[in-house]
Amino acid sequence: MKKKILLPLLPLAVTAALGACDALPDTAAALQASGIVEATQVSVAPELGGRVAEVFAQEGDLVAAGDPLFRLEDELLAAQRAQVQAALAGAHAGLGTAAAGLEAARAAVEAAQAQVHAAQVQRELALTAARAEEAPARAGAWAVDAPDAFDLPVWYFNKAEAIAAAQAAVQAAGEALETERAGFAAAAENAGASDLLDAEARLAAAQAEFLIAETLLARAANASGEEAISEFTQDLYDSAEAELEAAQRAYNQLLSETASSEVLEARARLAVARERHALARDRLDALLTGEHAPALAAADAAVMQAQSGVALAQANVRIAEAGVVQAEALVGEAQAALALLDAQLARLTVRAPMDGVVLVRSVEPGEVLAPGSSAMRIGRLSDLQVTVYIPENRYGQVRLGDDAGVHSDSFPGRVFSAQVVRIADQAEFTPRNVQTAEDRSTTVYAVELALTEGWDDLKPGMPVDVIFNE
Repeated sequence: MKKKILLPLLPLAVTAALGACDALPDTAAALQASGIVEATQVSVAPELGGRVAEVFAQEGDLVAAGDPLFRLEDELLAAQRAQVQAALAGAHAGLGTAAAGLEAARAAVEAAQAQVHAAQVQRELALTAARAEEAPARAGAWAVDAPDAFDLPVWYFNKAEAIAAAQAAVQAAGEALETERAGFAAAAENAGASDLLDAEARLAAAQAEFLIAETLLARAANASGEEAISEFTQDLYDSAEAELEAAQRAYNQLLSETASSEVLEARARLAVARERHALARDRLDALLTGEHAPALAAADAAVMQAQSGVALAQANVRIAEAGVVQAEALVGEAQAALALLDAQLARLTVRAPMDGVVLVRSVEPGEVLAPGSSAMRIGRLSDLQVTVYIPENRYGQVRLGDDAGVHSDSFPGRVFSAQVVRIADQAEFTPRNVQTAEDRSTTVYAVELALTEGWDDLKPGMPVDVIFNE
């Protein structure tokens, strides 16, 4: 904030002004008055609060714009800056990790796409092989005669319809097989059937042992000079044969019983149902050739799986991109915090806002300053003014822009040029410290003049005389 003030020689200036006014009894004489040289002043205050570490300027020192005037301590801000700088390094590291993750995710997408291509190639190979395998059977199918019970030719139904019919037959045969298994289990639970089941189990075991003994006996007969082996294997064979005959007799004795006949019938039905299901499966498997081959279905599944891998890899890329954006935001936040602290550190050194002279220094090292508290005042020597007071009866003789001569006792015989820049529009009582009624009733007007030369010679606070239109 700029302001113009009268320096310590104000009483002299006022007295000179009054003397000049008293020395001009009529309007014919030249208008003159006395005043004090003033300078535009700027109050210098810190933007931040803190303890004063150094003071670089003294009262009366000439300073240029940007020169350091005083500095506040920076230990706290320096520690905060180190903390933020460490956070910035961590943010940069996180950004690097996120960027590497993004590159890896993109590479995974390329690898997944390559797998899709490989799976598609394998499917084409599987399709070609399946068609080649099917070709002879497809050509021979036209020469096959349909059973007499068929009214339609063998080519009437297409492959898909035949497969659907075969699948229905497999399903029906499977359901029938489950029904017969349940019927056999129910027949086996009858009280009289338990003996037959035990006899069947004994007969099956005897048959297995007999087959083993028969094989051993045949091998022992070919082993020349091993009488002990032949005798032992013969004993095993005889024993197995006797057990087989006994088991067969016991089984035959139970066949006449009613419960046993039910078990035999249930077992026969189960065997037929099992074979029916097997034949239905064989028929369906025979039809699954060419484009319906299981190998081709497996290849299709591999392609779909590879495509799912691509979708997953692309989702990972999006996640990695979000991670990079977040890491960049953290870096930007840390950089902004660091820039803020650097700006605050720079403002700890208070510099001169303009060229001038230090008029007032009211700060010493060790003092604690609050933000905005005035510490120094600087006057601009290149912008000097003089304020004088003229009586009311001479008020109309002064115009804005009028020239005037400024005389100083320090430079006898020299006249400095000045120009009227402001004329007060309200009268005031001057001087205010005069106690007589006559002086209190005297009104004057303030006139401000700007010096257009003499900045290197005249100094703020010098008393001068002003002669208007000189």
